[in-house]
Amino acid sequence: MSTLWVGMHLLLLSAEDLRSREVPLLPVAELALVGLGYAVATGARVSPVPGVLLLCVGYLSEERIGYGDGWLTLALGMWISPERLLLMLALGFLLCVTWGLTMGKSELPFVPFLTAAYFMTGGG
Repeated sequence: MSTLWVGMHLLLLSAEDLRSREVPLLPVAELALVGLGYAVATGARVSPVPGVLLLCVGYLSEERIGYGDGWLTLALGMWISPERLLLMLALGFLLCVTWGLTMGKSELPFVPFLTAAYFMTGGG
């Protein structure tokens, strides 16, 4: 069930990121809070470090990587193990860079590539 929950959020957030180049924070906050509750109820470990690091990179790069991407990664850390989340981030960045180089683009929305990485690594 959590795979479907996270996957649907990522698909909806991808569509919004493609449309507006922004990640709406209300669904991200909802994903994080429900995920935290799920982790507490099931005893699963959470992995906030990748999200915090991405927020720091966003700050240091003057938002070349948007804060929305960092907040979403933080929310995903409530659902996904640190190892898998790091794999998703690496794969998402690789897909994004490859697409950008192929299409001659220097700025792309990241959430669609993160979503692709989520499904490529097996969902939940």
